[in-house]
Parts: sequence; structure tokens; C-alpha cells
Amino acid sequence: MNKTLLKYYCGHCNNALKELDSEVHQVHSIEPCPFCGTLLSDSLQQRKIPHKLHSPAIVFQKALQLPKITFDIDKIDSVLHFLTPDQKICIAGIHTQKLVERLCVRAQLPCRYGGLDSNVLLIDGANSSDLYQCVDFAQQYGLNVKKILSGIISCRTFTVYQLANLIVNELHNAIKQYDTKIVIITHLLHFFTNDPYLNQHEMQQILKTVVQSLKKIQNCLVVVSLGMPTRFDGMLLQLFSKTIKIKQSYNALSVHIDDLGKTQSILLDNNALETIQQH
Repeated sequence: MNKTLLKYYCGHCNNALKELDSEVHQVHSIEPCPFCGTLLSDSLQQRKIPHKLHSPAIVFQKALQLPKITFDIDKIDSVLHFLTPDQKICIAGIHTQKLVERLCVRAQLPCRYGGLDSNVLLIDGANSSDLYQCVDFAQQYGLNVKKILSGIISCRTFTVYQLANLIVNELHNAIKQYDTKIVIITHLLHFFTNDPYLNQHEMQQILKTVVQSLKKIQNCLVVVSLGMPTRFDGMLLQLFSKTIKIKQSYNALSVHIDDLGKTQSILLDNNALETIQQH
């Protein structure tokens, strides 16, 4: 006799977790979702699906086994929980480079310390890399500075055409070649908006191709930084499930976080982005 399988998924991020032929009691689901960090006791949902001939398969890793990275900034991590290699995130506004350089260092940490245990593929879209900030973070963590810097595979571009060609034609192969779990692209829209001689319609078509290429990236965390708002933001922001926008608010930083449509604002001290908290 055919049985009905139950497909369990996270109601917060809609990622599938398990397929079983018996019911899971939500009250006992105390683990966080391995994809978004939401407690499954709050978000676990089920759907009935037709029975398959093969045995039900577990399609997720336990949260402790899934590669994930945090910013090591309590107020931000309490909202985002962690980032995983299947996500795409945008960091916009002021001081974005400080968070970028922070991720360049933290991504190389072992998973048990909140890193990805991975080299970093960095595409510098506006000659904005700050290796001195990377050195400072590495020193604050007590890490080998030369090793950290060698783990950042950096590529600078100087025109919108170089940037687009790198992302569309070379990035996928580079991810495989360096076996990286994280790609960071800084100031992606800089060249699209800072040359008065570029044709706007042509830029829209090029950016559309870039967005489509980034959408195809799988099993790799994609982090894109932006500066001040531009006319192209709408085309690009659709790509991201999470965004962090930073602006000055009197003597503090106002950080607006959008996580799959759920928004929250926090205030940080001005030095919070560049200081490693003591544990």
C-alpha cells in the first residue's frame, strides 16, 4: 500500500530539511535551521508529498556540520545568525570595506571558530581593497599575517568591461580552481556609474548579464559591496536574500538589516566594525 511522505521545511527561509514517513513533533525541534539559523521549534512546517520508490533521504546537514560564517559582531550576528555558502548578501552604505576585510580574515578560520576554512576570492571593483585593515584584523585574532594575506586571491579591474568579463566568463572556473567557499566583489556598481561617457542602456544590458551570471553561482557565499545609492540599485538588489545597509547616525552607526524580507535596525559604536571583541 502506498504511503504518504511528509516533507519538512523551514517556514522562515523555505529550504527543505527532511522527507519522512512519520511525523516530527515540533516541540522537540530545538536545533536551528542549518540554512537561516531560525529555531525549528518556531519555523518547522510540513507538506504531504507522493510516496517515492526509494527510501526517504535526509537532505540537510546538522547545523554544527554546515559550513557557516559570522561577522563576530554580536548585534549583527544576533539578527543574521550566520551566513552559509548557498547565500548571496549585499553590504551597502558607508564603511562597507571594514566588513569586507573582516570577512576576508574570518572566512579563513576553521568552521568551529565561525569561519569557512576557505581561501577568499576577492574581486576589487574600485581599487578599494584595504590590506592594512586585513593585517589589523589578523593581528587582533593572533593569526599568521602572511598566511592570511596569501589566502586572499585578489583580482583588480579598471573598467566596467573588465569587471563584467571577469564575472561572466571567468568567475565560475576560478571558484572551482581555487575551491573557494566565498566570493567577495567590492563596489560592484562603481564603474557603471562613474564614467559620464558610458551609454546608460548599454550599462543596463551589461549589468543584467552580470546579475544572471551571479545567480547561477551555487555552493559558494557571494558577498557584494555597494557605495552610495545609484540608478542601477534596483536591478542588482533583487539578487540578494540578505542586505546590510550602514549609515551614520549622530555619534553611532545605524545598521539596517533585511533578512528574507524581515527587517531590523541596530545601532553600533563607530569603532565596532574594526574592533574584534574579546571572548
